[in-house]
Amino acid sequence: MTLSPQASAAASGCSGTRVESRAAKNSAGTTLAWLNVYWDGTNNCAELQSSGTTWGKSKVMSVGIASCPLSSKGEAYCDSIDFDGDTGTFLYYAGPVRVNGVGKCVAASGYIVVPGDSYRHQVFTSPSVGHC
Repeated sequence: MTLSPQASAAASGCSGTRVESRAAKNSAGTTLAWLNVYWDGTNNCAELQSSGTTWGKSKVMSVGIASCPLSSKGEAYCDSIDFDGDTGTFLYYAGPVRVNGVGKCVAASGYIVVPGDSYRHQVFTSPSVGHC
């Protein structure tokens, strides 16, 4: 049985409401993966999900999420309070990764390296530190 990208997201382990979804694209503008961030009332969770031609193909992917002080809201980076990450060779998604988000902001990012292309196609939450 092959799961659709939507079904795979549900199976990936993030719960709650999706609060952001941003595309990792190549230079031609093709979406290679989606960085999805969720909030369940206590924790923020992130995953990097393959898309299109990368779906179901072995490739290097990475996703990370950090909790940040409220004073970092809207900044490009923060001194993280907590961090969780997942990097490896995956078929469908990297993650889920989680941090406690109560009284904090979060920053999430990810990258995908497509076979035959050594470039890291990166994606970040916008603003980098948000979801406070």
